[in-house]
Amino acid sequence: MALIHFGSELKRFGRGKLPPLGFLVVMLMPLLFGGVFVWAYYDPIGGLSKLPVAVVNEDKGELDAGSQVVETLLNQDSINFIEVSAEEARTGINDGTYYFGIEIPENFSDSIASVATDNPQPATVNAVFDNSNGFIASMLGNQVVNTVVNSMDNEFGARIVDNMLVGFSTIDEGMTQAADGATQLSEGMNTANDGAIALADGAVTLNDGINQANEGAQTLADGVSQLDSKIGEAATGSQTLANGMSQLEAGTEELGNGATQVSDGVSQLVDQVAPLTALAPDINTQLITLRDGAATIASQLSDPSSTYRSGIDNAATASQTLASGLQQLKDGSSQLSVGARTLADGTSQLAAGSEQLVVGATALRDGTVQLDEGSNELALKISDGAEKLPTFADGAETTIATPVGTEHQGDTLPLFGIGLAPFFMCVGLFMGATVSWMILRPHSRRAIDSRLGGFRATLATYLPAMVLGLGQATLMWVVLNYLLDLNPAHPLGLWIAMVVISWIFISITHMFNNVGGAPVGRVLSIVMMSFQLVASGGLYPVETQAKFFQWFHTYDPITYAVNLIRQMIFNETPNDDPRFLQAIWVLALIWALMLIISTIANRVNKVVRMKDYHPELKI
Repeated sequence: MALIHFGSELKRFGRGKLPPLGFLVVMLMPLLFGGVFVWAYYDPIGGLSKLPVAVVNEDKGELDAGSQVVETLLNQDSINFIEVSAEEARTGINDGTYYFGIEIPENFSDSIASVATDNPQPATVNAVFDNSNGFIASMLGNQVVNTVVNSMDNEFGARIVDNMLVGFSTIDEGMTQAADGATQLSEGMNTANDGAIALADGAVTLNDGINQANEGAQTLADGVSQLDSKIGEAATGSQTLANGMSQLEAGTEELGNGATQVSDGVSQLVDQVAPLTALAPDINTQLITLRDGAATIASQLSDPSSTYRSGIDNAATASQTLASGLQQLKDGSSQLSVGARTLADGTSQLAAGSEQLVVGATALRDGTVQLDEGSNELALKISDGAEKLPTFADGAETTIATPVGTEHQGDTLPLFGIGLAPFFMCVGLFMGATVSWMILRPHSRRAIDSRLGGFRATLATYLPAMVLGLGQATLMWVVLNYLLDLNPAHPLGLWIAMVVISWIFISITHMFNNVGGAPVGRVLSIVMMSFQLVASGGLYPVETQAKFFQWFHTYDPITYAVNLIRQMIFNETPNDDPRFLQAIWVLALIWALMLIISTIANRVNKVVRMKDYHPELKI
């Protein structure tokens, strides 16, 4: 029997057009919520690259670290950072153009550089939030700021360690050594200056000596040339003497032979005239003397061992040796002449070089005087610099470890439930408006059939729902304000806003029920509620969602309801935020439009049709 009733119930949706369509819509309702919500919040973190965030650079330090930070932020793709002025950022965050802002203060670079001073101060980055822009947007912004600050800590901390700690840990000693070295340099330059002066004086003396040597070399070259000429003449004469001595030696040989013949002839003559000696004894004596003399001459001339012949032979040999020696002397004197001339040329070049040496030594002397003065000034400056060199104060390690900190300005991040309260309050109020027509009639046939106008017929069913909405909003306000410690900035304003929003949501669901009838109106109310909730920006910023939701966000009534409640809870001065008046005007326009459409629908419904008595689908 249960199966029979099961089939009968399904057959009910097979007749007509509306029942099958209603069955299909009910089947799709879970998909509507599951699919739409998953689609809307598919990748909100990945969509942060579209989130507009203001960046203000007020840094005025010489290090210009602020510009480096801003350039890094603008070049990354994870967040849509936009560099603006301080006034533009303040206005943009207040009206929702930018979800939050990051400000680099004017002392940022000075604080970064203060690590090496007696008063190290961590640099701060000002993070400006406005809870009117949405709790999750502020929460994500807080995480973004922390990530940015951590990145700055890593970057500037590494720079400080690399460029300052390592250098400053040894620079004091190095500067002291440099000062000592500069002092030694100054003293050395004094000595070098004295040496340069002595060098200049010595160069002048050397130049004078080289000039004298050059003159002597020139004289030597001339004398050697004359000597070479005279030695040549002597060599020629000695050769002539040697030739003459050879001829003399040969003539002496012949003379000796002749003298021997004379001596022999005289001996024969003495023997032949011996008988006559008695007659002439004086002649005989003279002949004997002549014979002895001729024999002596012959012996001296013909006997090689005689004194005369030995002298002649020695003289001939000596003349040959003299000629040979003079020839060698002639060759040596020629080489000496060439060498003396080369020496003269070299001393001339040396004299010219010594002139340049004198000029260079004089310039060196003048330069060392200036260098001495400069080294004295260098030693003084380095000593002053070593005294002025900064040292690390106690506690600098904290600044070095975390050189950049965060200072939150504007609104502080509320508790999670309070931050999301505007969204969930709108969910509750719209749900209350939807279920109100499950116990109340969206239209009154009696009022429609009477002579009342369409607007009065609309109010006939709308006003009771307003009373119910007033109770729903008031009860929610009491619980949130007194039991859950919502602590809104404007408690009374929040209550008025909640009541008015409830009445507007009731007018929307009232319109759906008047136009489509109760079954269709309830379904349309639920469908529209699902789309309005995800497109309202009540959770994640709408920039992180698909293009469709960004488009629908502009026309979504819950968008302006959420904005109005945020102003009442978080904003101390809502009149300064253009979204406050915008929400009021848009919601008022929607309220009036819904009542107008319901009025038109009631006028149309004056004509009774068969489907009004026998509807295809009943709920």
